[in-house]
Amino acid sequence: MLKIKDKDSFIKICKVISWLDDRRWNTEDNYNFIIFFREDLSNCEKILTHWICYITDRQMSFETVWDKGGYVFSELVYDYKRKNLSLKQIIEKYYEKYLDKDKEKFRFKSSDNTTFASRYITDDYQNILNTLEVLNYYQRNIINFIVNIIRRFKDKEDLLIRIACGLHLLTYQLDSKKANSKETLRILNDEQEFENKVELFKRNATSGKKRLWCCIRDYKKGLYHKVFTEAIREVTGWKASKFISIWDNLPMEQIELPGDVWNNSPLFKNNLFAKILDIDSVPKTWGMPEIIRDIYKQLKNTEEIINFYPEQFDITFDFVPRMCSKKLCNVCPFGQKGVELVCIPSEDKYCPVALLSCGYIAKCVGEEGDCILREGAGKGICKGRV
Repeated sequence: MLKIKDKDSFIKICKVISWLDDRRWNTEDNYNFIIFFREDLSNCEKILTHWICYITDRQMSFETVWDKGGYVFSELVYDYKRKNLSLKQIIEKYYEKYLDKDKEKFRFKSSDNTTFASRYITDDYQNILNTLEVLNYYQRNIINFIVNIIRRFKDKEDLLIRIACGLHLLTYQLDSKKANSKETLRILNDEQEFENKVELFKRNATSGKKRLWCCIRDYKKGLYHKVFTEAIREVTGWKASKFISIWDNLPMEQIELPGDVWNNSPLFKNNLFAKILDIDSVPKTWGMPEIIRDIYKQLKNTEEIINFYPEQFDITFDFVPRMCSKKLCNVCPFGQKGVELVCIPSEDKYCPVALLSCGYIAKCVGEEGDCILREGAGKGICKGRV
């Protein structure tokens, strides 16, 4: 357990992070839309497309994944769900080998020859293949897969973690990076085997599961929350309200922070937490997901951060490249001057702080409205430029 030197400063950080996260998800203009190959996809098909896009979302522009990848994968999913094609036929149609300067390469392609090649395409192919093979036993529907887990464990306090574990088994827990749907199904259908996997998953929940937690986060808030709940309605019919209520009431605090290069940036982590933690005492194997989870466990019952949960630190994906990497400490919410140099309250304008620090479009509350940043909530906490 980490030693917290300055509890009050961490509480202030949590408030600012929550404030930015609220602005991120409460305006549609801040979302990343997938470009689907047609507009009449079912909500279940949209969610499976979204899931597959995240499988390939590693070390490349997310715009490329969402635009080109989403276009190709949405057609693949459409054929997978609606046409009487074998999985082999679908793979042969949408995944091809080609030569580039006499070098053998692979890519996904659509029927109109739109192509998409992810950075780790052969690994991604195995992940996608395992996913589609397992979903053959759930009417080729990822929502059926999730609803099945909800039905089995709806009375468990750790239901969200069980859903996450099941989804991890569906796609990512492969044997020697080779798809093994029979082994996945065996574990899922054996009560004791699944319990063992859940316990192992809990011990490693913060490690190497960025894309998994991003998906679950998306299905809990923002644009894809609506798509996800409508997909539940498509699957469960007149029982939909029951299952949607269960999903909506799953605790956000159980979602882990997706670890990435931005929230692990020393410019952000070491400077922001200099007053709060003894940085040298943090285990070398720990990244921000482990750090934030550890601090959260110690302070989660503190009334001042009742609305905060670790995943909200994912705003660093937008914050760090805009602020820390450019060393804009003099206009940073956590800097010595706070937001004094950029905050111009006006109800008919967008908040310049949210726009500058994260690129988020959010309406200003005006001079009369309550604003924690204008009140100096995070001011002077970061040691950057000190």
